[in-house]
Amino acid sequence: MKIRKATSEDILEVLEVWKSSGLSIRPKGRDKPDSLVEQLTQPNLWIIVAEEESVIVGVVLVTHDTRKGWINRLAVRSTKMKQGIATKLLKAAEESLYNIGIEVIALLISEDNLPSRLFFEKENYQYHKEITYYSKRISPDS
Repeated sequence: MKIRKATSEDILEVLEVWKSSGLSIRPKGRDKPDSLVEQLTQPNLWIIVAEEESVIVGVVLVTHDTRKGWINRLAVRSTKMKQGIATKLLKAAEESLYNIGIEVIALLISEDNLPSRLFFEKENYQYHKEITYYSKRISPDS
């Protein structure tokens, strides 16, 4: 398995992995292929992929605000789950953030997403029940 940064040519396959894994996507908003290609040009966002035999089997989107790193949209194709791919992607994402001096990494998980919650707890991420999340969106697709 090869772990590497995604390129603009990978975006449609990245979206396919997200769909396959059950993640909801916003194809008219932030997950529109053109938008994702544009996002890849930004210095504080990258996508890391796991590839087997030229097929992307896992994806993680990594961002930072210069103080805190964020793990976003970690997903593995449904046919490839439980093979350690998510762990390898998470380690690569963490290392990419540590390499630029980021020392705090965070993520958001839906309360009812027990498999993801258990995965990140196993990887030594701490749950903060006292944090309440708010957002403001320009549109439902944002």
